[in-house]
Amino acid sequence: MNAVLSKSGGVVVAAVLSTLAHAGVHAPAAGIDPAHCQPAAADLALPAAWTPYRAATRVCALSERAGEKVQAPAPGKVRLVAVFTDDYYRDLPADAPWERFPLPLLLDEAGRCLAQLPHLFPSDPPEGLEVRPGRWRDGIPQEIQLQVRSPAQGGDYRLPTLRWDAKVRLYRAAPRKTTEASSTKDNISCP
Repeated sequence: MNAVLSKSGGVVVAAVLSTLAHAGVHAPAAGIDPAHCQPAAADLALPAAWTPYRAATRVCALSERAGEKVQAPAPGKVRLVAVFTDDYYRDLPADAPWERFPLPLLLDEAGRCLAQLPHLFPSDPPEGLEVRPGRWRDGIPQEIQLQVRSPAQGGDYRLPTLRWDAKVRLYRAAPRKTTEASSTKDNISCP
């Protein structure tokens, strides 16, 4: 629901969200805002396949949002590293061939891979990916929801939710509720 609201409309939205919160209904978790992602530091260790895309690689901190269960945002212990395709193609000719970009990674504070996302972030034109971390515990999202925004005839679709496995300290794709055969897009193993 993308709409422009006047100041009074914003007050109505705030009142509705406040009412839902008091009623025990949780608003959907906020997604990662690509505008807040930073260029990758020179000392960030990445697999060799990332080398040609280093200048377009961005790091996005996953941090708990204020209002979910705490008063102020807590620093995250997980970060998303992705090649921003728009940044990569910005200075290339319009007819430049599409690259086979490495898939985004979830890394811990030490740089250890926790999972690989099954879709480019923030965009794999014409599609876009929304990443919504939630159910926070000790600075680690216990669940990460993935929603693909697609203008294609089939429209938007969800990818398997990633759930934190504390025993092995990795994310695992939650099993789908349907009996569909698993596709290669469900593979979130680290490279």
